[in-house]
Amino acid sequence: MLSTALARLGKGVGGLQVILFAGTLLTGGIIVYSFWLILATLCFWLIRVENILVIFQSMYEAGRWPMSLYPSWLRFALTFLVPIAVATTVPAQALSGRLHWQTFAGMIGLAVVMSVVSRIFWRIGIRHYSGASA
Repeated sequence: MLSTALARLGKGVGGLQVILFAGTLLTGGIIVYSFWLILATLCFWLIRVENILVIFQSMYEAGRWPMSLYPSWLRFALTFLVPIAVATTVPAQALSGRLHWQTFAGMIGLAVVMSVVSRIFWRIGIRHYSGASA
């Protein structure tokens, strides 16, 4: 699908664009994984977390479409509250040559911060977990 879209646009893809695409795809994966880990860690304290996971899954589905389709309040939510837009839109910008270096740097920073926060949150959860039979 990606190659068909690029062919229809009539644009060539340079080496830098491919590298930025791979980098943003990787950091987007880290961001989504970290967010999922934070939600899953809530299972240590909350009983009915699956409702939260269903809501996140719906947000994840909304991230499949370009953010310009949505109203500004939903774009804000999908970018800053649930960072799906960053993980899906920025790689497309990188491949099409519309990615700014500030956006790429911000995405790397967000991936690092979310990785660290999710790991700390997971370790706190493990430390306080007493088990189902305790």
